Amino acid sequence: MSGNSLYDPDQSALDTRWTQPWSEAFRAQRDVGLRVPINFQTVPAVSLRQACFSGNQYEHNAFRKCFSNLLGVGFRRFDVDVYWDALQSTWGLCPVELPGNNGDRGDNSVSTSLGPLVSASTDSVLAKIPDSTAAPLNSLGFDRRQDASQLSTAPVSSSVASASSTRSASSSTTSANAKPTVISFPSPDGAPPLQQIGRYNCTALMRLGLLTGILYDFLEATSTTTGASLLFLTIDVHAASSILNPNAPAPDLSPAQLPTSDSLLNDEFRGNLSSLTYTPSLLSSQQGDLNTSWDNVQWVNRPAEGYYDVSRNDQGKHLTRNGWPTEAFVEFQQFYRVSVGYGTIDPQMRLYNFGPDLDYIFPPGTFTTTKTTSVAFNGQVLSGCLFDSSDTGVTSERNSSWAITTAPSLDLSAKADFTTAIPAVANLTSCGITALLNEALGTTADKNPLPYAAYVRSTLWSWAPGEPKNATSAADQSGNRCAVMSLSPDPGRWRVVDCTERHRVACRRPDENYSWQISDDASDYYDAPSTCRSPYRFDVPHTALENKHLIAALQNDDRRSPDEAIFIDLNSINIQECWVSGPNGTCPYLSTDDTDRIRIVVVPTVAAVIIFLLAALTFFDLERLTFNVANVK
Repeated sequence: MSGNSLYDPDQSALDTRWTQPWSEAFRAQRDVGLRVPINFQTVPAVSLRQACFSGNQYEHNAFRKCFSNLLGVGFRRFDVDVYWDALQSTWGLCPVELPGNNGDRGDNSVSTSLGPLVSASTDSVLAKIPDSTAAPLNSLGFDRRQDASQLSTAPVSSSVASASSTRSASSSTTSANAKPTVISFPSPDGAPPLQQIGRYNCTALMRLGLLTGILYDFLEATSTTTGASLLFLTIDVHAASSILNPNAPAPDLSPAQLPTSDSLLNDEFRGNLSSLTYTPSLLSSQQGDLNTSWDNVQWVNRPAEGYYDVSRNDQGKHLTRNGWPTEAFVEFQQFYRVSVGYGTIDPQMRLYNFGPDLDYIFPPGTFTTTKTTSVAFNGQVLSGCLFDSSDTGVTSERNSSWAITTAPSLDLSAKADFTTAIPAVANLTSCGITALLNEALGTTADKNPLPYAAYVRSTLWSWAPGEPKNATSAADQSGNRCAVMSLSPDPGRWRVVDCTERHRVACRRPDENYSWQISDDASDYYDAPSTCRSPYRFDVPHTALENKHLIAALQNDDRRSPDEAIFIDLNSINIQECWVSGPNGTCPYLSTDDTDRIRIVVVPTVAAVIIFLLAALTFFDLERLTFNVANVK
């Protein structure tokens, strides 16, 4: 990456996501789902507290590497803990108030001592920072993030979450007569020192602007048809613990201690992400007039039917109250790349003025429909799966809109196995549920991104490991580029075959999302549409849950052979790197006579219709985060 970019992942992280055939597999999976509303898509999700801060270390170089690696391996949803530092009047990522430039509060309540020189290297493997002298996170009730089942789903005005009784009970209390000490560990490069404040080690650059700056640079680095994806941030709002009593829960804040009108949370996100954020006001406006928004596109890019209710108002306009746009519309027509929503809100922040934020940040619970699940030791989902073969449409009982659950505890090798999916993660994904990674995988992602990459790969519900084969080889220009699905050796996964082979065909009913039939007759790929009985049509699964229903249809077909493969409507006949539906499908990335097979088109199209044009934005200015560090006496 550029030396001026805050987004700076390890090459090992990028290699797990952006090398063939993996980049091709993720891109093709994204593309088949572009017409499905974004709330029905399963995406890799992670808690930053666990993946980056499980050791109570909040150092800016380590976080920069950690967040960059998580973005680099392909996570698309992040749960972020944000803290209001009433002492500095800033939004930060450190759970405790930070001292001022003089190393104290501006009075004599806190003393500062000088620790030894430390090297907080940007090398994620060699970074050396002092360990906190306090108890580990699990003794604080932080060993895992609050389960998704406990997340607030109420409006902001009634959504203040109760403080964790575990945290309150287990937090040690500093004597009122004791004088807290901050230990400052200077850095040899002149960067802000690492400061040990009670249980936590933090640097002054651990501000919310660092996170949004890294995110902006990532979005800019991936602003192409081949690299773009839509990201989601869920923000849990806390008050920082007092520097006078850092190991205790945060105190209640008076109105004078809360953010003022010029330091609201939405202002922090607008600073770097304003032009890239899909907001509640946009959603409301578009829901109220589908004729001029989601439906005002070429027919091939219209939203898939059956995922939300549509009615007509007195003026004849179509509207929806429960619908969401598709990724094709949000990302490739309106050019938005991220959405931000509230998660939980601590009671200490109950007097904060959330009203102005709600035009920009979605209310609590918007991105969360909690599903209670149980998973066996072998990864089998015992309860809570949204799949039911008898439900062929989107039903209230098995609605996968924003469905999420906490993934079970995992024990992964530091080297990670990329050839086999993690069973629990893969099975929850197939059930139509986003599995939230709520623990550190051996160590934080700045030190080793590989287990996190293995987690992301396990959310790939479409292609079998190592597929699509021949995606990078130009030696064979025959028809060996069509997709089939089979029940073995990788049940329900896709692989590449010669388009002239003869197979039976996957046929879906257009007005019922999960209604599949397997054709009676076999054919080659080119004649496959003719084998489907009306009203069924040759099709490809667009979501993990659609794929699960197709698997069931094949399993329940009495005519199938044990190793039978069936055609799905996906091919790369015209352009080897680009997967489309239909023999005459047009690649949105490369022309048929383009000889540079690795060229990335910066002005993308979807179905050769939608034009993607990102506005020019100024790089995030790292200097705005600089900290004038005075000599510690």
